[in-house]
Amino acid sequence: MRYLMILSLLLVASVLISQDDPTINLLDTEDGWRKEAFTFPKPFAPQVDFRGIADVRFTKGWSDKSSDYLWSYAFAWKIDLEEKLSDEQLENYLQLYFDGLMRVVNRDTSLKVPATIAVFSSSSTIKNNLDYKGKIRLYDAFFTKEILLLNVNGEYNYCAVENKHNYVFRLSSQSFSNTEVWEHLNKASLRADICRN
Repeated sequence: MRYLMILSLLLVASVLISQDDPTINLLDTEDGWRKEAFTFPKPFAPQVDFRGIADVRFTKGWSDKSSDYLWSYAFAWKIDLEEKLSDEQLENYLQLYFDGLMRVVNRDTSLKVPATIAVFSSSSTIKNNLDYKGKIRLYDAFFTKEILLLNVNGEYNYCAVENKHNYVFRLSSQSFSNTEVWEHLNKASLRADICRN
C-alpha cells in the first residue's frame, strides 16, 4: 500500500512538474505573476488531442482561500487546428482538461470528482477575431475541495503566417463587478509578437 501511495505521488509530481517549459512565452503580464508553460497533449487529458503550447500565469493570491484573487489566473494557447474551435468545441475541451486535472490532483479516493461544466459565447471583432465571455463550474481539488464557479473572458486570433490559432483566457472566482481583480486580470494579454513573421 505504501509503495502504491509513493508511486501515485511521484506520478502526480512528474505530471505537474513536467509542465514548465521556459522557452514558451505567449503572454505579457505585470511582474509578480507565477508562470507555468507546457505542450499539448497532456497525459491527464489525452482527449484534448490538439498539438500546441500553453502559457499559464497565476496572480499572487490565486491559491489563497481568503484572497479576492482565489482562482484568478490567465492562460494562452497557441495550437494547431484545421479551423478555429466553435464555442461548443471550446467548452468540451475545457471540460475535458479540467476534469483530467482535477482527477489527477484529487487525493480523496472516496470522491468521484464532479464533472466540469463550461459555457461560452463568442462575438466577432475586427479582422475576424473573437471575444469570449463565459463560466466554468468545476470541482476545486487544489484548495477549497468545493465546487467553484469561475467567470471567464478571453480572445481569439488567427496567425496566418504560422497557421496557428491563438486563445487567451482570464478566469476568476470573482464576479465581473470586482473591478480591482478584473482590471488586474485584463492586463494579461497575448504578446504583440505572438504571430511571428
